[in-house]
Amino acid sequence: MFNRNKNRSNIKKILIPLPNKVYKGGICSYWSAMFHSFQKISDIEFKVVKIGNRGKNIFGPPLDQWKFHKALTPDIDLVILNPSILNKAFFREGLLAKQLISKKIPFISFFHGWDLDFEKKVDKHYRNFFLNSFGYSKKIITLSPEAKNKIIDWGYKGEVLIETTVVDSTLLKNFSLKERKRNEKIQILFLARMEVEKGIYELLEAFKLLKKEFKNIELILAGKGGAYEDVKKYIHNLEGVEMVGHIEGEEKAEIFKKSDIYVLPSYSEGLPVSILEAMAFGLPIITTPVGGLKHFFKEESMGYTVKPKNTKDLTVALKCLMLNPSKMVKIGKFNFNYAQKYLMSDRLSKRLYEHIIKEEYSEKRAVSI
Repeated sequence: MFNRNKNRSNIKKILIPLPNKVYKGGICSYWSAMFHSFQKISDIEFKVVKIGNRGKNIFGPPLDQWKFHKALTPDIDLVILNPSILNKAFFREGLLAKQLISKKIPFISFFHGWDLDFEKKVDKHYRNFFLNSFGYSKKIITLSPEAKNKIIDWGYKGEVLIETTVVDSTLLKNFSLKERKRNEKIQILFLARMEVEKGIYELLEAFKLLKKEFKNIELILAGKGGAYEDVKKYIHNLEGVEMVGHIEGEEKAEIFKKSDIYVLPSYSEGLPVSILEAMAFGLPIITTPVGGLKHFFKEESMGYTVKPKNTKDLTVALKCLMLNPSKMVKIGKFNFNYAQKYLMSDRLSKRLYEHIIKEEYSEKRAVSI
């Protein structure tokens, strides 16, 4: 909620609808990090309204729209929507945009998740819906050049900005790269939503193969999701695998500190916060060249990319790192320094404020197309 202790006449109020999730996903993690950093900026305040995650409740969508409507008090200067090119999020946030258009409240749309199959559906069926909702955004933010080009192809006439996701600066408050010391055991970390499309089973298969050759490796699985119980059964007799469930805050920081390699072999992504966090803790990365990662990721400097759904590629990449400790150290240092320079929330919050928010909240009207 807004901080009521500030001088109200000088405060600009920004409303942000966020997913109503028990466990924070990428969007919630992004804004949680940014809120910490924005506390240092005195002339803006945020108000959050939680929507979505109502399961199969048929009344869920209208309840979300009503809740958002009630949150649109007259003192709101700007709204930042957080849609994804995914079925539910696309239509839910699009209808929120239509409310803002009717009330003439300016808004920015920040597209996070991007599913290529749903992109094709927008191409064929939902271009008009996109233009009549998100098309009125004062600016659109996305995570990759391909997404930017597609948004322009769909007919958006405003400015499209490419940004990154962010690492919460407070997560590393007690961390120094000097703390990272090689142990006898090599700990591989997977920290993400526990879903099939995150490549969890390819990672488990690769680990099984590597365990025959490397007795000193361990795999930590952090996160919960739809595949959690099935994965739990799958690893029942697999030695060296530990499931820790959902973690955040100091517990997450400790997991990063004691790990040696971070792996996320997803089938599709935007730009995962967990990869940026792992980089900030000086870990080499193994991931897939999907979504925003295709242009963000620097091959060999940051680690390795492997083909999605390809256990063999993943096994080779892991083996390459494990057989070359000096390379692991070199990549870890690069990632740590890169994150400090470009990815921390304190730095990105200033950029978001100066180039996106500050110039947009002064004019309380929607852009016409």
